[in-house]
Amino acid sequence: MNSLPAGPAGEQENVMRSYAKNSPQAAARFLVLAALADGELDRLELGALEHFPALRKLGLDRDLVDAVLVDFCEDARRSQQVDADRKLEFRPGDIARLLAEIDRPDFQRSLCRAALSVIGADQRVHSGEAILLWAALDAWDLQLANVLRSPKAFIPSFLPDKTVRPARSPY
Repeated sequence: MNSLPAGPAGEQENVMRSYAKNSPQAAARFLVLAALADGELDRLELGALEHFPALRKLGLDRDLVDAVLVDFCEDARRSQQVDADRKLEFRPGDIARLLAEIDRPDFQRSLCRAALSVIGADQRVHSGEAILLWAALDAWDLQLANVLRSPKAFIPSFLPDKTVRPARSPY
């Protein structure tokens, strides 16, 4: 099931398409969100998906992720969730509704680990990425320590989205 509900006069409502619970498409959309959460589609982030070993076990491959990415961008454009600066804007509850499509705890943990791989591919965590990750942890009642199984797991550095330069001293 991946349909967009029709609104008045056949227009689409301001919602993203729905996927079946725990489907590969729902999982791929979460990872697409992780890749886009910093406001840019980064080849490093998408490339991290190809090298994340658990993806095949989750029923995901690059072709599926690419197809979901195209659908996601079309849904965002159609639902007018892209602002003048081409940044995605979500209403309250949009992310929670998308996260609710994944309700198996083992699947949630695996997706959070995959999202950390995607988010950390550029060696930094932007505010949008942190917000998405914490929203997922909260919605899925997970703790980061439980998501990271290995003591050597990659933990990216938290850096501000923009470089902060100190004001020049008048002295």
